[in-house]
Amino acid sequence: MHPTKIVLHSVNGYSPAQDSLLTSILDQGISLFCTFGKDCGRWERAMDTLCEQKGGQALQVVTTSHPGETKDDVLSFANQFPGTGTIELLEV
Repeated sequence: MHPTKIVLHSVNGYSPAQDSLLTSILDQGISLFCTFGKDCGRWERAMDTLCEQKGGQALQVVTTSHPGETKDDVLSFANQFPGTGTIELLEV
């Protein structure tokens, strides 16, 4: 079973080359995508764009970026987010 909530820690920053990773995450049927670290706002905007390109799925995925927050802060946010499912922490 795939996780329904993704927390992405961006160590190296975002580039369009990572869109294939975002597409594979989106194709898992996630409900929440959180990102923190370097370029976290760019990661969030890229996921928003991919959601819009996929049409109706855009309404089912909540995206958030957390500049200046710690891993524990973001994981806590994801744990408190409504819905069930597991959380996966990715470091990119």
